Amino acid sequence: MHGRLMLIGVLAAASSMAGCDTGNKTNQQALLEENRELRDNLASTQQNLDDAEARSRQLEYELGEARSLAEENAAQPVATAFGPGVEVFQTGGEMIVRIDGDVLFDSGRTSLKNAAKSTLKNIANEVRRSFPNAKVRITGFTDTDPIKKSGFKSNYHLGFERAYAVGRFLDAQGFDDAAISYATFGPDVPLGSKSKSRRVEVSVITDE
Repeated sequence: MHGRLMLIGVLAAASSMAGCDTGNKTNQQALLEENRELRDNLASTQQNLDDAEARSRQLEYELGEARSLAEENAAQPVATAFGPGVEVFQTGGEMIVRIDGDVLFDSGRTSLKNAAKSTLKNIANEVRRSFPNAKVRITGFTDTDPIKKSGFKSNYHLGFERAYAVGRFLDAQGFDDAAISYATFGPDVPLGSKSKSRRVEVSVITDE
């Protein structure tokens, strides 16, 4: 009788342990499924965030283009005696001297043409005479053709180097180096043709 009771106790204990083991496995499976669901939700949230950031960047770019177009339309040309390939606009608190890139540089180059130096000297003399303390921003623009042979990483690099070449020349004409800043839009703000898109703009800030 005593042995029979011991056997029943052992069987009951074993059954209880088997039940606990089954319960643990069930809990583990539930936790694994919950973990997978959380990972899936996190991945979906991250994708939505990436999409939102990409859309935000696109909207910022489109806004910048719209502003550039509005400024372009608002700019009023004024008379200039700087020669062919040079236009002067007044927009807001800036006077913009737009110089065709083909007037300044050979294709894919950043060294100023000799003929361009006399044009830049005339521009420098007029700007210094009319706005002796003005700040100047020099911006390079290119056409949309991809870089192939010039050795520059991108059109943005080419646009900046061309702006910088013009700035160095103006600095040599007596401009305060601290008053000159640089920018490049590369191919992002094209005009009516590729030749017109290739340009350097000297913006004289007149409202400060």
